[in-house]
Amino acid sequence: MIIEKCAAFCDSQSVPYRFMGLTDGFQCTCDNFFEYIFEVWGNNAQAYPCNTPCPGDPHEKGGCGGQYLASAYQKVNSTFIIPIFVPSVGLWNVLGCYSDSVSARALQVMVDAGNTTVESCVTACQAQGFSLAGVEFGRECWCGSQLQHGSRFITNDNYDGIQYGVYRRSPDEPSCIMSCQGDPSESCGGANRLILYNFTGTYPLGASVVVTVNGWTSQGCYSDSTSSRTLERRVDAGNVTVESCVSACQSQSFSIAGLEYAQECWCGNEIKSPGVPTSQSACSQACIGDDTVVCGGPNALQVYF
Repeated sequence: MIIEKCAAFCDSQSVPYRFMGLTDGFQCTCDNFFEYIFEVWGNNAQAYPCNTPCPGDPHEKGGCGGQYLASAYQKVNSTFIIPIFVPSVGLWNVLGCYSDSVSARALQVMVDAGNTTVESCVTACQAQGFSLAGVEFGRECWCGSQLQHGSRFITNDNYDGIQYGVYRRSPDEPSCIMSCQGDPSESCGGANRLILYNFTGTYPLGASVVVTVNGWTSQGCYSDSTSSRTLERRVDAGNVTVESCVSACQSQSFSIAGLEYAQECWCGNEIKSPGVPTSQSACSQACIGDDTVVCGGPNALQVYF
């Protein structure tokens, strides 16, 4: 019965799996691909003993794997769809599969793209004025204006061919093969893997710098970093505008306010490294609370004191 139970378990998952494996008589795993270390040993049980009896049915000898060996089963007529890269959406073009890390993000801002698809992600990033969009882990949408922390293009973004009648991953397989939450026919990256899109259009230059607000004066655009902050504390400024951020910092007795990524408000009493004056063009994103004024940019603070 263990084989039937494993099949029922794999069938009950939200992802339509097409392979299952039984190891050591009791471990059940489900997947749509074999890892690159997978090798077919065939039915030579003497040399490669896949001979663990199945609990409850010892006559199913060999059907439940062995030590570090899996008896693999493929579902007939599986509904699994190999997702594809969406080449373009409007003015957004795919750049390929790129590396990412939870400790050092390739793109700076995670946004809510609803029931994630490539279309919903690039739309969300475009609405906030970003030039890069990335889908990851099937459901995450990331935005930015430049790649960070050494993110690199993964050259091998294809399967290495058919092996023993099934797809397997090669050692360099980027795993940009997770189906999008909102459309399983589209690929939405993978674990620590972004499918990156580039905006080829132009944004209107409607937002302008607020020179003074409530006695605070703009000091220009300063550089910032996610690993070492220019201003020490991020505060809640509601639906962010220059005025709401300055008021939030002032109410907490800070002497410096900075706005970043259109939606972040930072406060401090000194400008720390890596904060140095930079081109005003780096601070060009409109505030989420007022799209006529500037609220910094990616790794760039519009500073007031």
